[in-house]
Order: sequence, then structure tokens, then C-alpha cells
Amino acid sequence: MATGLFLPGNIISLHRKAADRLLAADNGDAALLYLCLLAGKDPSTLNWQADRLEKAHQALVVMKLADPTEPVKKAPEKKLEDDRPPEYTSQDVTAALKNGGGFAALVPEVEKMLGKVLSPADLKSLLLIHDHLGMPPEVILTLAGWCIEVSQRKYGAGRKPTLPLIKREANKWYKAGVLTLDAADAYLQRQQRLGTRGMEIMAILGITGRDPVPQEEAYLHTWIDLEYSDEVIRLAYERTVFQMAKQNEKFRWSYMNGILTSWHNQGLKTVADIEAAEARRRPSFPKKNPQQTGSAPISTSDMDRMLAELNALPGKEG
Repeated sequence: MATGLFLPGNIISLHRKAADRLLAADNGDAALLYLCLLAGKDPSTLNWQADRLEKAHQALVVMKLADPTEPVKKAPEKKLEDDRPPEYTSQDVTAALKNGGGFAALVPEVEKMLGKVLSPADLKSLLLIHDHLGMPPEVILTLAGWCIEVSQRKYGAGRKPTLPLIKREANKWYKAGVLTLDAADAYLQRQQRLGTRGMEIMAILGITGRDPVPQEEAYLHTWIDLEYSDEVIRLAYERTVFQMAKQNEKFRWSYMNGILTSWHNQGLKTVADIEAAEARRRPSFPKKNPQQTGSAPISTSDMDRMLAELNALPGKEG
């Protein structure tokens, strides 16, 4: 046992319930982030991409181990010389084609999908995806098919993406760890949901005419997983806007996320569930007892007598 790790005054206390929840969740990123926060360190020291950090934070929120209204900071972008992709030359492309490996077989398939002969610049981009990012040909073809689908959905049938666009999408897949067919299938299923249900939620928030940014995507994926109806999403949005207006602030995704995750943690699924739970929490005031206030209730006979006297007044007809 590394006894040096248990020096007095250097121990972090972990509640057993927190440990049980982390173990049950089987989420390594969430556990690492929790330890980082528990140690009082800045989450940016993990050097994670924004979407990875956000997913880990959302997992902790669901486990009630993090404050949903306090977003975590992402690590600043590092611009290191070593991080720059290599500049492939025409000679590199020629050598890759002559090798007769996966790249040589990949080129004609991509040309067939895009309906054009790839230019020298296109070939260099394709080689970067295959060689530098380490993406297998079958995954690149899946990627190209997805990019074609997105282009046609945005710009109409027959529109094809450019290689620079495919390369940008390839970088996103690489950062998300999508380097196998199984990972690609899972990723595309989530993106399909984001493209349908995610855009519906964006419309409820009054955001149209653009795609969500990565941090917004992380929230949308979380809300889609909660499977709330439009009515519940709209209620959370209205309450967020109301609270932000009281504080002279703009709409905050993290605040709305806190509302939705709170409802989810309470097992509230519908607007009726939410309203019923809130009604139970409202303080109930006892009805006034007439005997305690000094006034007596009016009996039926007294009421009949008062009406008879009013009808007997001058100018009143029976």
C-alpha cells in the first residue's frame, strides 16, 4: 500500500453515498470530475474538450453530486506547434496511392459518392483524414455519407459537401472518439435525434435558422434523454426567462437545465405532475373560525327576516 498517499492533513473526505452513486453510474469521466471538484481544483486542469467536460458535469447533476446552475469551465485552447496537422504533399498522395492499401481503394469510392474527380487539394484532405486522424476507410465512407445527407437536408437534393467540410466533420468525429463503425453508428443515432428532436427544442427556445453550438448540443442531448414533452420544455423555458428577467440577465442554458434535471430527479414527468408537486409545497392557511373573530354566522331565519324588512321599505315592490 502506498502509505505516502495518506499523509495527515492531505486527506479528501468522500461521502459513502457519493461513492455509491459514482460506482453505480459506472462513469469514469464523472468520477474524475467529481474528484477534481472535491479537491478544489479548476476543472480546466483536466484538459478535456468542452463536450466531454459538459457530459461529465451533466452526469454528476443527474446523480445530485453537482450544482446544475453552476457550469464548469473548459480548458483554454492550446495552440501548440505539435498539435498542427501535417502538410501533406503531392508526393505523399502519390506514395499512398501506389501502396495499394486502404487509401487507394478509398479514393474512387469517395469520388463516386461526391460525383466528381477529387482535386489535388481534395486528395490531401482525404489523406489527412485517413492517415493523420487514423480513420479507417469504412468509417470515412460512413462520414462522407452523413455529410451528404446533411448537405441535402440543408440545401436541397443533389447538393454535395466539399472535402474541406468533410474534413471539419472528421475532426469532430475524431475528438468524439468516433473511429470505428460501431462508434459511428452510435454517434449518428445521437445526431439524428439532435437533428429532429433537438431542433424542435431549439424552436421552443425561440432559436431558429442555425445549428446548436457544441455546448448547446450537450444540453440538448441531456434533455432529449429525459424524454420531456414540448409542454414541459416550454414551462421550464418560461420560468427560466422569468427568473433571468428579474435578475436583468439573458437566457441561461444552465439555469433551464437545473430546472429540468430537478424535475427529473423528483420523478415529475408531466406538467400536471409538476403543478401537483408545487401545490403540495405551498403553505396552507387555516380557515377563519367565526367564534375566534367575535362574529357569529348568520342563520337562515335571520337572513329571511332581513330580506322581508328590505322589501317592506318605501319604494320597494313585493
